[in-house]
Amino acid sequence: MRAVGISGLLFLVTFFGACGAAASSFPEETACPAPSPVATSRANPGTISAQAYLRRLQEAAVALEKLRAELRVEYPEDTFYRREEFRPDFAEYASQTVCAAQAMFELAPPDARFSAHDAKVDAALTDLIAHTRAGREAVRSRNVSDYRDWYSGVDARIAAVRLAASEGSP
Repeated sequence: MRAVGISGLLFLVTFFGACGAAASSFPEETACPAPSPVATSRANPGTISAQAYLRRLQEAAVALEKLRAELRVEYPEDTFYRREEFRPDFAEYASQTVCAAQAMFELAPPDARFSAHDAKVDAALTDLIAHTRAGREAVRSRNVSDYRDWYSGVDARIAAVRLAASEGSP
């Protein structure tokens, strides 16, 4: 009888220990896929079309806003949610946001006329990526104060990307 009790206890310790390990794990940041190519100019084959470049930036900025809106629908308040699915959901949001921002960052401008525009977009993206990674770390480490800092600044950073992307051609 005692052997059954010990084996049962070992089973419970193993079972609940494994559950605790699974619950405390946090997904790694996912690798970003290679961005799709941008349309080239019909007049100058091989040259990126200025319209396609600007449209791609604007569409990507809208995608960033959509990712944020989807997270807000699921988790609408400035609260570090205790629900089990919050942490992996946030990790996924952060990975998708970083990948979308990096794809925008890697988008080469069509020519030198876009250098200043590209620099503004890149600065806004760099800030958004750093802020998103800080939010990800706050959620990973369960730091509520840092999460609130992320929450209070994320919308402004996404708006800055949208503004920089939509300022148009030089």
